[in-house]
Formats: sequence, C-alpha cells, structure tokens
Amino acid sequence: MASVTETFPSAPRGRRVYLAMLLAMGAGLAGVVVSLAVTLTPRPGHSQPKQIVAVLLAPALTILVAVPTFLVEGAKTAQFKIEDDVLVLAQKRYPLAGATEVIRDREVLKGACKVWGNGGLGAIRGKYRSKRIGKFEAFLTDPDHAVVVRWPDRVVAVSPADPEFFIYSARKAAGLS
Repeated sequence: MASVTETFPSAPRGRRVYLAMLLAMGAGLAGVVVSLAVTLTPRPGHSQPKQIVAVLLAPALTILVAVPTFLVEGAKTAQFKIEDDVLVLAQKRYPLAGATEVIRDREVLKGACKVWGNGGLGAIRGKYRSKRIGKFEAFLTDPDHAVVVRWPDRVVAVSPADPEFFIYSARKAAGLS
C-alpha cells in the first residue's frame, strides 16, 4: 500500500481569530487614549509630566506585540501536511497509524477551555480541554472548518481549507477507508 504525502492549506482565518486581533488592537488604542488623557490633563499646582513617551509606551506595546504575533501565528498555521502517513503540524509529528477516527467537527471549541497556547491571536493553537472531547491539541485558523483526528491516547484538531479532502487523505493514511 502506498503511503500518503499531501500538503493542506489551512482554512482562511475565521471570525474568532479576527475578533481576537481587533480586541487586542482596541485595548492597545484605548490604553494610549487613556494615558494621553491622564497625562495631558492639567492639574493645579503640578507641572506637566515630561515622561509622556514612557506613559504612552506601555499601551502601545500591546499593538507592537499583537501585530507581529498575529502574523507569526498565521504563518505557522498557514499549512500542514501528511508526510508518509504522518500528520505534520509545524514541528510536531503524529503518525496516523492507529488513528481511530477522522471526523468533521465545527463545534470542537464549544465549551472547551484553553490549558496552554494561543486562543486566537493569528491562530488558535495549543492544548485545550472539554467535557465532550477530553484533552486535545488545536491547530486551527477557523473552527468552522475543524476536523478532529482521534487516537486511543490523543486528539488533534486541524482546520484545512478543504476538510473533505483532508478527511479522505487522513483516513487513507490511517487505513480507515
């Protein structure tokens, strides 16, 4: 039997990822505005602070960190592959032999709690836990395209641009079809 080797582009970033970016940018902008208002408000008997740059720097760092994080996380999850029957997600490798199920699950994050990782700034990546699925690792750009791969000892969620083709390829690599 020939092994499966295929590259899958991730789904376009979904609402949850863009919402996280907008909230981070909004928080940074609100911090800048509040800092400016507090710093520039004249107070009787006090001289104007000369540290306006320092006061503005803290909230501005939110923006300076959020944008590169959004771009880097997006690049890390832009594509993934099945290489010789092994699911490759960035530096992690998951042999598909022994996988028991490969299914579409748009509700994968419903009720899930993030244990560790990025909850949406550029991508949804990390370790999660939910009552319905248990512990799982997420490598998502859009939960609406989520596919769950289950082994006896682990669960991984990915979001390929073409979920049906990924399911077909993963099942073939796992010997499930």
